[in-house]
Amino acid sequence: MQFLSKILAAFLIWIPMSASPAYTGETLYPYPEIGDGQPALSVPLTLVDGIVVDREGNVYISHRSKHRIRKIDRNGIITTVAGNGKAAFSGDGGPAIRASLNSPAGLTVDPKGNLYVADRNNHRIRKVDTEGIITTVAGNGKGDFTGDEVPAVETSLNLPSDVAVDEEGNLYISDRSNNRIRRVDPKGIITTVVGLGPAWYGGDFELALDAFLKFPFGIELDDKGNIFIADRGNNRVRKVNKDGIITTVAGDGLFASRGDRGPAFEANLAYPTDVAVDTKGSIYIADRNNSKIRKVSPLGIITTIMGTGNTHFNGDQGLAPQTNLHLPFALALGPDEKTLYVVDRNHFRIRRLDFATQRVETIAGNGEQFFKGDEGEGLGATLNGPSGLVRDSEGNLIFSDQMHNVIRKLTPEQQIVTLAGNGKIGNSGDQGSALKATLQKPSDLALDSSQNLYVVVRSGNGWRIRKIDREGTITWFAGDSRVGTGGDGGPAREASFYVIKDIAFDNHDNLLVADTANPFIRRITPEGIIDKVAAESWGKLEGDIHPNGIEIDDAGNIYVSDSGKSLIWKIDPEFAVTVFAGTGEFEDHSDGGPAVKAGIRSPGDLKFSPNGDLYVAEQTSHVIRRIDLNGIIHRVAGTGEAGFEGDGGPAVDAQINGPASMAFDEKGNLYFTDRLNSRLRKVDTNGIITTLAGKDHSGFLSDGLEVNLVVHNFP
Repeated sequence: MQFLSKILAAFLIWIPMSASPAYTGETLYPYPEIGDGQPALSVPLTLVDGIVVDREGNVYISHRSKHRIRKIDRNGIITTVAGNGKAAFSGDGGPAIRASLNSPAGLTVDPKGNLYVADRNNHRIRKVDTEGIITTVAGNGKGDFTGDEVPAVETSLNLPSDVAVDEEGNLYISDRSNNRIRRVDPKGIITTVVGLGPAWYGGDFELALDAFLKFPFGIELDDKGNIFIADRGNNRVRKVNKDGIITTVAGDGLFASRGDRGPAFEANLAYPTDVAVDTKGSIYIADRNNSKIRKVSPLGIITTIMGTGNTHFNGDQGLAPQTNLHLPFALALGPDEKTLYVVDRNHFRIRRLDFATQRVETIAGNGEQFFKGDEGEGLGATLNGPSGLVRDSEGNLIFSDQMHNVIRKLTPEQQIVTLAGNGKIGNSGDQGSALKATLQKPSDLALDSSQNLYVVVRSGNGWRIRKIDREGTITWFAGDSRVGTGGDGGPAREASFYVIKDIAFDNHDNLLVADTANPFIRRITPEGIIDKVAAESWGKLEGDIHPNGIEIDDAGNIYVSDSGKSLIWKIDPEFAVTVFAGTGEFEDHSDGGPAVKAGIRSPGDLKFSPNGDLYVAEQTSHVIRRIDLNGIIHRVAGTGEAGFEGDGGPAVDAQINGPASMAFDEKGNLYFTDRLNSRLRKVDTNGIITTLAGKDHSGFLSDGLEVNLVVHNFP
């Protein structure tokens, strides 16, 4: 991803292949159980978020779901160079292979051969030197923005997504959730170079410091010192020149796929996540949700060079324009600029395009994922990104195992089975058995009064809601696969959504939908007609509103968590809208006091306990809080620091990581999906936390036993 790492031949002395690989620390192949020392083509990968190629042609990837950095050498052998697999923060000053990372993202290499890692969920940038020792070079571990002109290790970053370095040793950081690009100079002082902070679009042709970004992902430097930014939320690629002026070089802001063979700034992109630039001035874009790689020529003309827009895997050695990709996420040019490396994320492969022949080949990954646990005990199973959670009338905990593309069930006897999905990505199988259907990233779940299950799934660039009845038959219930807000007043199957974050049923079996990019709550009647809820009152609210979670009490009041304004709203049966909790401040504070005077930084899922307390899952703050019947807010789980620890002790002293969804039993025990820890956990009525399902690995095997696998190759 970093341009400089591709042109370092003039600066470094060549190291022969027989030499020991860099960044190995204590041992050459430290983790054989996940494939270290094996051919990369045979090792299963799950999520990969970053890639860089050094001047020797060694490929480094951020194996996000394994919380490790992996290396594929020129012989095609994979090994771990950083990370022990535990989602936590530890190890500074020691061997990188024994340190803990937390969902690592972008990578770069500096002129001296040091490797830099955007340790995203630790809100830090880590450095692995040529001796394999890891240190923190930016970020204090708190997801926030606390200012510039201070030592970089003392300031806050917020989910940094990528890094780049220039010839002078300045380190550039895509500070994603602060909507800024920041720079750490060789003396370790941090400053902002792009972005005012609010997630917005604006500022072209002016100073980049006065511009707006919206969740920037990949960044790149060219040989002239220009900064290129994959401005994901704005569906654009932006450029900042040496004079600090920002412009758009690709994308008109519309989430779509048109524009090839025309001016790049008039073309559409769909959530671009990375960018690479060669010495001739060509720009390569990971057009993620279009499942394409786009190229902008030095004259500013955009074309598709890889990907058809279809997402099924159609093999290797075909021509790049005929090769299917699925959500390509990260890019890197080879050291001679004759090849392009692509993280083909949802095909679980790393692929390489030869520009001369236009052929595509896989260099890592066998296309499979770890997946074990069915028909066995929950504690022997492995999960991958569990998200939505409900508890049915028989006491089963039903949850979406999102990255495995299945719905699973944990019985009261602690046995785990698959309820829906064959593990393949898609939306086929309607009118048939849910077990034979394909699901695409199932997320939120809801049960109606008849115990029919409703599941939110992706559908291309759009969203659908599918229904699974008690006989196990799956049908299409809502969503037309387009992106937008259309369809109100008509059939829900003809309606469009932006990003569905939560669904819940009211007392009349109307399904309420929280769409985070649409400020209105929408309601689907049992007859399948969709409309807005409290449209007049809700429409009068001001500011940036992003519905994130939804819950209904017995009196028919609707509660909505708003991640945009850091508030919880209440809509009464007369459709009056009031603030129920939160001050609007983007920080957590005032536990033990009135909820209306408390800061609730990132409210997500909402659930009522049997006694009427409202629980709030804060996914990016890594805590669960409770608002009691007197309106007082309390922390009930999580320390606020992302990680995994604390089972068997008080939940308030435990580390959790991205709590996504919650459910209660009749006794008041709390269950939640600890998403980034890939676990299903429980907090009992005494406040003690335990794990019910999930292990360190993300995967599935039929016997339900925890085993160590030696696998051969890696996607």
